[in-house]
Amino acid sequence: MKSILTLSLSVILGISQTYAQLDRIEQTIDPREAEGHLRFLTSNELKGRNTGSEELIIAGRYIAEQFRQYGVQPLGDQEGDYLQKVPLVSTKQASMAKLSMLGEEFTLNNNLLLASGSNTSISADIIYLEKVEDYTTVDVSGKIVLTVLNDRGFNAPLQELQAAGAVGLIHLYRPGYRYPWPLIMNYFNQEKVNIGESDGGILPHVWIKDNDKKYVDLVLKAKNANAKLEIDGIETGPINAFNVVGKIEGTDDELKKEHIVMSAHYDHVGIQNTQDPDSIYNGTRDNGIGTTGVINAAQYFGKYPPKRSIIFVALTAEEKGLLGSKYYANNPKVPLGETVFNFNIDNSGYTDTEYIWLLDTSRIDIDDLVYKAAAELGLKVQGDRLPEQNYYERSDQASFARKGVPAVNLKMSMSAYDERITKYYHRPSDEYHTVDMDYIHKYWKAYIRAAELIGNRKERPYWLKGDKFESAGDELYGGRK
Repeated sequence: MKSILTLSLSVILGISQTYAQLDRIEQTIDPREAEGHLRFLTSNELKGRNTGSEELIIAGRYIAEQFRQYGVQPLGDQEGDYLQKVPLVSTKQASMAKLSMLGEEFTLNNNLLLASGSNTSISADIIYLEKVEDYTTVDVSGKIVLTVLNDRGFNAPLQELQAAGAVGLIHLYRPGYRYPWPLIMNYFNQEKVNIGESDGGILPHVWIKDNDKKYVDLVLKAKNANAKLEIDGIETGPINAFNVVGKIEGTDDELKKEHIVMSAHYDHVGIQNTQDPDSIYNGTRDNGIGTTGVINAAQYFGKYPPKRSIIFVALTAEEKGLLGSKYYANNPKVPLGETVFNFNIDNSGYTDTEYIWLLDTSRIDIDDLVYKAAAELGLKVQGDRLPEQNYYERSDQASFARKGVPAVNLKMSMSAYDERITKYYHRPSDEYHTVDMDYIHKYWKAYIRAAELIGNRKERPYWLKGDKFESAGDELYGGRK
């Protein structure tokens, strides 16, 4: 009987503590204040928060001043400030690009798209590779590599090809590819941004239409086929960009030496398609909601810090290739060896308001804590339902994971990449009034509650055995602790 009473008392105390902690979150995060942050960050006046724009600088300063108000210690480049300069260079699209091959001519934005390169004129023999990764087993020195486009076309190993001696890369775009030609053309025609360098040092890379699927056979039949690629009109220059970084120190004498990074990117894609009545891409889902989630977390943990210390980072230039997180991971304000977890928050949209996504489950030993936090808010958790989209490595947590830091992304739920997502994802329709705020508030609270549980847990988070990034973690930390 005594043991039953003891167990019952323990359960009651546990439930009471949970309610008390949720009540603290409820009392700290005022819904109108949180919605005010989201309204401001996604307003038309900030013009879609494009990297390098004055409007994104304003958004960054706004986030910094919220951190200051909530008692977050500044970790910026200047004493007393929160801004970490990210040295970016912009590259504006070429005015001319032309490929002559097999007696045919391909021209920019007609049947040719320029993915990367500099102003140049090169002429070289073509070498066909069934897979671009075959450059490791074939001599590509002095050659222009030609291959059929696959899902990795946006992430071609350009630096590796260049180091192997290749002078160019041609991808054949064929009917049935997952993205339509006009959408890709719009993507490639955007201003490109890199860290500390222009596209000038990057291998020339073009996509050409192969509607009849004939060019592989023609190249193989010709044996010594030659191509001439000309590019002109590219302009480069530096742009202003900043991460916003601050810290709350933990309460435990030992655990406070371990840091959790709570992050979200605050940039979006600016103004596009100016012929349309609405050309501002407000980015409410992507990623005003995530940015507001980090602001809310800073407010809560400013009052109720966990045992571990927390670094808050609003990241720039995610939409340009995860550049803000890549720069932070290479130039951390707290050494990565003292950073034990990255809890990123980023979104494309949502389909199911009874769920949230943990991207990805079964990677790190914290899943049970996320499930617990979600359940306390009346939500359920799903892992990645769309692995073909490769979402894990397309958002900022990947920059930390590649360095070995255990990292996940807490997303709103997507059961399918359907019209409920595409209607808003990278569209001017992604505005404040189109989201379910009741669901968003639960999502924000689950993010804070999960971070609190992880921040107070005795064991540090770590990769599960066999994970792709486990070896990087072992190298960073000297093995599992």
